[in-house]
Amino acid sequence: MTRGHELPGGSMTTQHDDHEHGFVIYDPFRYLEDDTEANRHFEAEQHHKTIRALHADTFWEPIYQRLDTLMTREETHVPQVRQGVMAFLRRQPGANQATLECLPPGHTHSQTIYDPGRAELPQAIDWFTLSEDGKFVLFGVSNQGDEWSTLYIYDWARNRLLDDTIPGTRWASVFMPMHQSVFYYTRYPVDAKGHPQYYSQRVYCHRLGTDYHDDREVFSDPDPTTTFRLTGDQEGRHLVIETHRGWTANRLSLLTLNHDAFEPSTIISTDIFDGTTERLEPFWRHEELFGLYHHPTEPSQIWKWNSSDHQWIPLWVSSLTEPVQSVVPLDSGLVLLSFHQARCHLAFLHDDGETTPIDLPHQGMGTVLGLQADASHDRVFIEWTSFDQPPQVYSWSVLDPELKIWGTQFKSTQGIRIWQEFVKSKDGTLIPIFLAQKQGLPTGVRPAIVGGYGGFNIAYQPVYSPGIHLWLESGGLYVVAGLRGGSEFGEAWHQAGMRDRKQNVFDDMVSVLRHLVAEGYSRPDMMGITGRSNGGLLTGTIVTQHPELIRSAIIGVPLLDMLRYDRFLVAALWKREYGDPNNPVDWQWLQRYSPYHHVVPHTKYPAILIFTSAHDNRVHPLHARKMTARLQQATGSSYPIFLRVEPQAGHGVGKTRKQQLEEETDIWTFQFRQLGLSPHT
Repeated sequence: MTRGHELPGGSMTTQHDDHEHGFVIYDPFRYLEDDTEANRHFEAEQHHKTIRALHADTFWEPIYQRLDTLMTREETHVPQVRQGVMAFLRRQPGANQATLECLPPGHTHSQTIYDPGRAELPQAIDWFTLSEDGKFVLFGVSNQGDEWSTLYIYDWARNRLLDDTIPGTRWASVFMPMHQSVFYYTRYPVDAKGHPQYYSQRVYCHRLGTDYHDDREVFSDPDPTTTFRLTGDQEGRHLVIETHRGWTANRLSLLTLNHDAFEPSTIISTDIFDGTTERLEPFWRHEELFGLYHHPTEPSQIWKWNSSDHQWIPLWVSSLTEPVQSVVPLDSGLVLLSFHQARCHLAFLHDDGETTPIDLPHQGMGTVLGLQADASHDRVFIEWTSFDQPPQVYSWSVLDPELKIWGTQFKSTQGIRIWQEFVKSKDGTLIPIFLAQKQGLPTGVRPAIVGGYGGFNIAYQPVYSPGIHLWLESGGLYVVAGLRGGSEFGEAWHQAGMRDRKQNVFDDMVSVLRHLVAEGYSRPDMMGITGRSNGGLLTGTIVTQHPELIRSAIIGVPLLDMLRYDRFLVAALWKREYGDPNNPVDWQWLQRYSPYHHVVPHTKYPAILIFTSAHDNRVHPLHARKMTARLQQATGSSYPIFLRVEPQAGHGVGKTRKQQLEEETDIWTFQFRQLGLSPHT
């Protein structure tokens, strides 16, 4: 590497060139990929400059105080239920982290299973599941947001944690049959130094009271980027292993189990579904196996496995315009979550094929955050949120088909108008957007923030946040865009926004921004955009393709160098979604939009706040570092280019209340100031 040219802010340019597939790629900040003392100094200097500027803003303190007030409330999330035992996450007002709680049958007060707030370093509960008989709660805990997860087991009857612990259970799937002392789980391998590896997840069987090093490997796949999800019948006679191949296809393997013998020959595995562009999500009901079928050109379907003939039998077919997202089995039927015109729709599917709608608030203009069955009572728990409604848990039962609040009731924000519109994209596709603003505001342009995601088959719908609450009560307009790449209209919608079709996502977002101007809602000098992770790739691309359309951009924990993204952390998992830079065909479409490679000198870029975290084990902070340096070097405007680095956090999951409050205050101070809106206090 040649000696570089020193720049303000602790960065420098170098003459590093890559020769890729017949092209020469200039990468002046390649050195910012490395974990060096100099780069840590660069991060620290950039972060401190950002914090000094934002905390000196007169908006910062009143925003902090208002967000602190809005965040000071109880949060109770949707419970899992097995045999009458409930397990759920709850955060008390002012607490730094949610605790894991257990409510046994007949009890009125829950037991605290685990409190991460007692740890010295920031800890969080990443996931949890109940054994099929409800006797054990198995859960994963990570440190400083790294998401690596150590598995713990809680015996609620004896009110104690077992001695068994298992590291490397990142994003684990766990199945523990009824009346058994064994369970099946996924784990990543550990190297000689005890560090978990990023790939080659495997399925193991663990017997209570034994060392996890002795656990028997049950299942693996030669492709190191595959991941697994486990589900089985209650008695544990069969286990289905769902092998994920990206976000568009999967394979199902049916295992016949014998828990008394730990020899490999005692498990018989049969592949019962093998998708190439389709998925079948397995679930059990009355000890029988079913599946929710997704295909890009067919409607959603419910299938049933015929064990005698070894084939799937279609039972029910949805409408093409109403793709089913998930299924919850109850004793007398199925609860279906689907989308209708990108709005959430819940219905109960009776065994005779008839459906009964389950009415959601706001005509479905919000987000179902969780669905969990209480099959023995023929009821389902629903966690619901919208722009004006903090997450609220409801219950619905077949015998009493009305939504009833479960747990603490949370008041919705009064005086907020929520509505939906459709925007014609570049190719004529209609893009759904949800808009919110305070009721009674005069017609005319106003500061607006547009959020989007557009990827990984994830729908982007209205949710509550204290920051959005403050923005709306201060007179701003907030918009959520349901871009292609998500699941709003089924698998075809997802695949229309991935790989060589990724530009559709950016064109959709541009069309939304232009629509807001054309309809008189806002102006480019009053509009900001926001996105995290894949949404950070979205906002980073809008900044480089159409900087003239916006005044500010939040680029959170982002992917930005799309020609090298797959080399770092877990990113090779995403090659099926984005494409493989090592493939010359894929490389061509990636280089057409890769934000880092499309920063142009002397361009008048908007004000930009890029944020990341030092312990992000999903998206490497190098993307944020390199993009910050290149934008600061190139911009022809006087607007700030900020980098914020949270020192003791990861991709986002598990941040403490204090970390969330300070990060959100910084972000919203930036947006209020840049878009010219005074915060309501």
